[in-house]
Amino acid sequence: MLITMQPPLPGLASSPGFLFDERHRPDFRDVFGALARRSIEISVAVTRVRLTTVDLRQEELAPLRTLRVLLCELSALRLEAEAHALTHLRRRAPNLHLLVGLLEAGRLEVRAAPLGGWSPDFTVFSGEAGPHAVLTGFHAFERPYPHRGPALASLHGEDAARLAARRHAELWAEAHDVGPTLWTLLSRVGRLARVVGG
Repeated sequence: MLITMQPPLPGLASSPGFLFDERHRPDFRDVFGALARRSIEISVAVTRVRLTTVDLRQEELAPLRTLRVLLCELSALRLEAEAHALTHLRRRAPNLHLLVGLLEAGRLEVRAAPLGGWSPDFTVFSGEAGPHAVLTGFHAFERPYPHRGPALASLHGEDAARLAARRHAELWAEAHDVGPTLWTLLSRVGRLARVVGG
């Protein structure tokens, strides 16, 4: 079953969720990208992030004013190792520069909430009129999925998105800003990669 991702996501206001897995299309990557193109603000709450699997594209983020990422688990050593690994992945290496650019422009904000404890991970997509969709479940950009699975996620409309946005705002208010630290780490790795690469 395919969903048509056309603005303003007709029928999603209070309809039941759309469940999808890693084997079929649309998958998480497809749905995230389609929703990002129609959003001016994205609010993410994920337990942890693996930089080497993040797949963001400039054209998807073009209309975006703010990308707020809330992390439960954050290790500077792990992030630095993943940032170094990212520079060696031809398809994903541009993401390092994209993230640094978003941080420098103030469009990417990152906070850590080590006592957050939310479940499942979720992302709220908002337009001019407010929240219009929320993705819940396993957040996986990686293709193919590296495990046996399943990696399940679901898409919900405006009513659920408004609820998730309120909960994200509560978590965000209690979290602490790690954006400057992240910028320092990523930009240092990026400069080193340029020096080594010539």
